[in-house]
Amino acid sequence: MNGILRTLVAVPTAALRANSSSIDIPVSRRRELAASLLDALALAYAKHSKIDTAIEIMSTRHENLPMLNCLTVRVTAAESYLQLATQTLNESTRLDPSAAVNSLAREPQRANHHLELALKIFDDAIRNSRGGHAGINGQGACSLCSERYDKALECYQEYWNVLWMLGHKDDAKMAWERTLEIDPDSKVAHSLMAAYYLHVTSTMPEYDPSWMNNYRQVIDHTQKAYKLDKNFPMACATFASHFFSKKGYQQCESLAKKAIEYSDVPGITSDGWYILGRKAHAEGELSTALSCYRKSDQTREGGWLPAKIGVGQVQVLMKDIPSAKLTFEAIVQENPKCQEAKTILGTLYAHEVLSAVPRSGFAGSKDDITELHKKAIFLLEGVRNIWRNDKRTDPANEAVLLTLARLYEHDQPEKSLLCLQAVHQIYMEVKETDEDVLVPIQLLNNIATLYWHQEKYSKARELYQEALEAIPLHKEKDEHLDSDALATTLTYNLGRCEEAAGNFEQATKHYNQLLQFHDDYVDANMRLTYMALRNTSPEGPKMISKLMQTDGNNLEVRALNGWYLSKQKRKPLVNIAEDAEQRHYKHSLQHYDKHDRFSLTAMGNLYLHTAREMPRATESDKEKKRKTYEKAVEFFDKVLQLDPKNAYAAQGIAIAMIEDKKELRGAVGILTKVRETLANDGHAVVNLGHCLAGLEQWGRAIEMYETALSKHNQGRDPNILSCLGRVWYAKGKKESKMEKEKAFESMKNSLEYAKKALDIVKENPVFMFNVAFVQSELVSQILQLNENQRTVAGMEAAAKELDEAVQTFKTVAAHKTPPYPPKDIEARASMGRTTRNKLDRAIATQKEYEERNAAKLAEARKRREEDIKRRQAEMEEARRREEEKKAKVANERRRIIEQAREYAERKEAEERERDEREEGAKEGRRRKRTEGEGGTKGRRRRKKDFVDSDEELSGEERRGTRRSRSAAAVGEDGEEPKRPAKKRKKLTRGKAAMGNFKSSEMVHSSDDEDEEITRMETAIETEGVKRRKRVAVSDDEDDEMDDLFGDEDGDKAGDVEMQDQDAPAAATMADDDDDDE
Repeated sequence: MNGILRTLVAVPTAALRANSSSIDIPVSRRRELAASLLDALALAYAKHSKIDTAIEIMSTRHENLPMLNCLTVRVTAAESYLQLATQTLNESTRLDPSAAVNSLAREPQRANHHLELALKIFDDAIRNSRGGHAGINGQGACSLCSERYDKALECYQEYWNVLWMLGHKDDAKMAWERTLEIDPDSKVAHSLMAAYYLHVTSTMPEYDPSWMNNYRQVIDHTQKAYKLDKNFPMACATFASHFFSKKGYQQCESLAKKAIEYSDVPGITSDGWYILGRKAHAEGELSTALSCYRKSDQTREGGWLPAKIGVGQVQVLMKDIPSAKLTFEAIVQENPKCQEAKTILGTLYAHEVLSAVPRSGFAGSKDDITELHKKAIFLLEGVRNIWRNDKRTDPANEAVLLTLARLYEHDQPEKSLLCLQAVHQIYMEVKETDEDVLVPIQLLNNIATLYWHQEKYSKARELYQEALEAIPLHKEKDEHLDSDALATTLTYNLGRCEEAAGNFEQATKHYNQLLQFHDDYVDANMRLTYMALRNTSPEGPKMISKLMQTDGNNLEVRALNGWYLSKQKRKPLVNIAEDAEQRHYKHSLQHYDKHDRFSLTAMGNLYLHTAREMPRATESDKEKKRKTYEKAVEFFDKVLQLDPKNAYAAQGIAIAMIEDKKELRGAVGILTKVRETLANDGHAVVNLGHCLAGLEQWGRAIEMYETALSKHNQGRDPNILSCLGRVWYAKGKKESKMEKEKAFESMKNSLEYAKKALDIVKENPVFMFNVAFVQSELVSQILQLNENQRTVAGMEAAAKELDEAVQTFKTVAAHKTPPYPPKDIEARASMGRTTRNKLDRAIATQKEYEERNAAKLAEARKRREEDIKRRQAEMEEARRREEEKKAKVANERRRIIEQAREYAERKEAEERERDEREEGAKEGRRRKRTEGEGGTKGRRRRKKDFVDSDEELSGEERRGTRRSRSAAAVGEDGEEPKRPAKKRKKLTRGKAAMGNFKSSEMVHSSDDEDEEITRMETAIETEGVKRRKRVAVSDDEDDEMDDLFGDEDGDKAGDVEMQDQDAPAAATMADDDDDDE
C-alpha cells in the first residue's frame, strides 16, 4: 500500500519540522485551508505514522473520499478502524462507482484471503488509465504473496517504466540502481540506465563539461548490457546510434538490423528503422532513407516526430518541395512547439519568396508571394521567440537570423539590421571563449550597408574599414578565400559611403584605387562619370561617351546616359521623335530590354514634359496635348503592370491627372502614398507641395516645400526656393482682398525666397525676372495699405526695391534667352516707372499724414506720461500712508504688550504677598488649636484675637465667612465646590489714572491685531483666576477645623472684586476686618 500512496501524491516531507509530534492544526484553521493543502497535510501526517490526525483532517473533506480510503486502509490492524474503512469505501463507491482507486483501496483488506480476486481487480485497474501504475504495483504485490517471484519482478519493472513515461525519471533511476545492486548482471537495468543518461545528455549542450561524463555512462552501461546479450535489441539500438555519430556506418547498419530483428517492442523497432534511415540519409541514398523514415513513423503507435522530420528533410533534398511543405505543415499543426519543423518550414517559405522577388525589392512581388512572405516571417519569428530570452547563445540560431534579415531587408531595414546585429553578437560571445573565431566579412559588409542606407555614415565607414583590415586574417585561416573579390566589393562600398556623406575627394580616391586593379569595373567608372557630370566638369561628357562605347549594352550605363541627355539644354520640341533622349530610350527598349522599367518611366516623363509645353490655343492643339498626356500615362501604366508598387510611375500618373484633368484631390491621395514609399526622395514631397498649393492649402504646401528643401543640397536648391517664393506670393494675392496687412507680410516672404534662389544661380534670367516681379508687386501691395498701416520708411524701402525691379526688367529684356518676350518685359519696366510716380505721391501724402499726426501723437504721449507719473505718485503716497499706519499699529501693539506684562508681574506680586499673609494667619490658627484645650469659649476668644476685631464674630458671620471662601474656590468656571471654602480677603483698588493697561485713545488696527490683543487680555485674566482657585483649594486642604464653625447654609462671600481692565490701577490690600465694616 505504501507504493500506492507514493504514486497518488508526492508530499515534500522535508518541508515538515523534524519533530512531527509538535505539528498541530486547530480545527477552525483546517476549514480555512485549501483542498489541495489538506490532502498534502493528511498524507504527510500519514507518512509520519500519525494516522489518526490524517484521518481527522480528511474527514472534513467529504468530496475526496478516495483519498480517505487510502488512509483508512493503512490502519486495518485495529478492529474499530476496519469498520470505519468499510463504511468510507462504501460511501466512496456510491459517489463514483467507476473510480479505480476504490477497488484498489478495497483490495488490501482481501489480499490475505482472496489473492485471485485481488489480481482480477488489479487487471481491471490496469485497463483503466486512471489507475494503471497503481494496478501494476498491486499485481506485483499479489504475485509476491503468491511466491511467484518471476511475475512479481516483471510487474515491478513495468511499474518503474510507467514512472519513467510519466516523467518521474529520477525515481525510475533510483529503482534501476537498486536493481543493479541486487542483480549487477541485469541487462535490462543497464540498458535503462543508459537510456537515462542519454536523456540527461540531450538536455545539455555539447560544450558543457558534464556532458562527456554523462555520455561515458551511456557507453559503459550499453557495453555491459551488450556483453550480457549481444542480441539484446535495446543495447543494439543504442550502440547503432553511437556508431552513426562516429560515422561507423557499417557497424551502425548491422546493429540497427539486429535491433529490428530481435525486438518485439514497437518503440525499439521504430528506433532501428530510424537509425537505418539516418544512415541512408547521410550516405545520399535518399529513396532508402525515405522508406526507412516512413517505416519508423508507421511502426510506433501515433507516429514518431523525428521520423516525420526526416521524411520532410529527404523530400527537400529530392527537390519535392510541395510534398515537403505539406509534411512540415502537418507537423507544425500537430506539434505547434516543434522548433525544428517551424524552422525548416519557415526557411522553405523564405526561399520561395526570395527566389520569386526581384532584386529591386518586394515591390514587384504578387499577392501570393506577399502572403508567403508574412508566413515565413511569422514562423521564423516564432522560433526566434523560443530562444530570445535564453541567456546562452546558440550558434545554430545564426541561420534563422540571417534568413529573417533577408526577409526584412527591403520592407523593414531597421529590423534587418537588428537581426544582423544579433548574429554579430553571437560571434562576439563565442569569440570570448575561442579567440580563433573571426566575424565573417560578409556580415560586417551587410551591417555597414544598412547603416549607410540609414544615413549613419560614420558607423558604416568604421565597419567597412574593419572588414578590409580583417581580410588578411581570414586569408591566413582559409587559403582558398577569394580575398580580391572581397577587397573589391568593400572598397567600392566604402567609396559609395563617402560619396553619400559628401566627401567627394575620398570617394574619388577609393574609386581610382579600385580601378588600378580592375580598370573594367563598370560601377566605379559610372560613379566617377556621374560625379563629373554632376559637378559640370568638362571631362564629364568625354567620360560618358567613353563609357557608352565600352559598356553600351549595360542598362545601368544606358540609364546614366539618358539622365545626362535629359539635363542638356534643348529648344521646345516640335516633334518628340526628333528628341535625342527619346531616341535613346526607344533604342534601349527595342534592342536591349523591352521591360526595362527605367526606360519606360523615363519615356513617360518625357511625354509628360512635352505635353506640358505644348500650346492650347485651338481645339486641335488641346486634342494633341490630351493625347500626349495619354501616351505618358500608357508608359506609366506599363511600368505599374511590371511593378505594381513602383512609386515613380504612380507619381507620373498623378502629375498627368493634375495637369490634364485638374483632379487635384485624387492626385493628393496618390502623392501621399508615393511620399510614404519614397521617404528620402525630395521630388515626391515637392510634387505633393505643388498639388496642395493648387488646392490653396498654403500652410501644408509651405511645409512640404521646406521638408524637400532640407533634403536637397543642404537647403540650397534654387528650384525649391523658387517654389516657396511662388506659394508665398499666391498666398499674399489671396489675402490682399481681405487682410491687406497679412498680404504685405506674405509678399515680403516671397521676395526673401526669390532673392535666396537668385543668390545661388546668379545672372539667371528666370530667377532675375522672379525677383523683379515680386518687387513690383510688393510696391503695389504697399500702395493698397491704409495710411495708419504703413510708414514713410517702409515706403522709401519699397521705392528702392521698385527702382531695382525696373533696372532688372531692362537687363532681362536684353538677355539672349529671356523667359518671356522682350516686349512684355519692357512693358513691365514701363509700368514700374509709372508705379514709381504713384509711390512718390503716396510718400508725400504719408509724410503729411505723419507730420499732422506727430503733434497729436506727441500731445497724447505727453498726457500719457503725465498720467503715468501721477498714478505713480499716488501709489507712492498710498504706500507711505500704509507703512505709517503699520508702524503706528506696531508701536501700539508693543505698548499694550508691555503694559500687560507689567500688570501680570504686579498681580503676581500682590497674590504672592496675600498668600504669605494667609499662610501666617493659618499658622496662627494652628497654634491656637494646639494650645487651647479649654471650652469652646476659650477657642472663640483666640479666634477673635486672631481676627483682630473688637467684637467676637457671631455664628451667622462665621458661616458667611466660610461661604465667601467657598465661593472664591468655585471661581469663574461655575463648578460646585467640594467643601466650604475659607473667607478671602477682599481686594480694593485705588483710583489710578487711565492707561495702565489700555490706552484711552482709539487705535485703528486690523482685525487680526485686535483679536491678538483680546486673546492676550483674556489669558492674563484667566491666569489670575486660576491662581485664586489654586489658593482656595490649598486653603481647604490645610484647614480641616473650619467645618466646625458656623452653618453651611450661610451667605456666600463674593469673589475678589477687581476694577475693570480698561483702567487697571495699583490695587491695595484691605484690612482683615473690611467685611465687618
